[in-house]
Amino acid sequence: MKLRTIFAVAAAVGLALATWTAFTAAHTGRERIAMISKSTPVLHVKSVEPSLKFWTERFGFKKTIEVSEGDHLGFIALENGSVEVMYQTYSGMKADPASPLAQAVEQGPSFLFMEVADINAVAESLQGAEIVQPVHDTFYGSKEIVAKEPGGHFVIFSQLPQR
Repeated sequence: MKLRTIFAVAAAVGLALATWTAFTAAHTGRERIAMISKSTPVLHVKSVEPSLKFWTERFGFKKTIEVSEGDHLGFIALENGSVEVMYQTYSGMKADPASPLAQAVEQGPSFLFMEVADINAVAESLQGAEIVQPVHDTFYGSKEIVAKEPGGHFVIFSQLPQR
């Protein structure tokens, strides 16, 4: 009987420890997830001004941060609701040659994936822009259009299927 009691206590302690470990791991996981509250792409370009015009005139973005670089813009942040995009010149990025990112900045274009409510309204806003792929259906059920913004980056606008 004493052995049964020891096993029962050991089982109860083990269950309590497993429950505490699972709760702690889940709680710790939530804290780690909560640490990231926003993600904003920083796109590097030869000249900021054409990309500024692309977002403000076509999609109503507002400039929230502006940093000059001599006689032109060196950095901007643009915002439209919860969506933010930043631009920095290649020369601004290379201003600190000690930065490990200074050499990586010109390795290729970026690809932005943006969810939209109305793909036709986006296509209309893109009239006159460089369209890489017109409105099309994807294998995963969305309707998309792909444009190349003036800085050379690709923007995939996607109207996801209704859930």
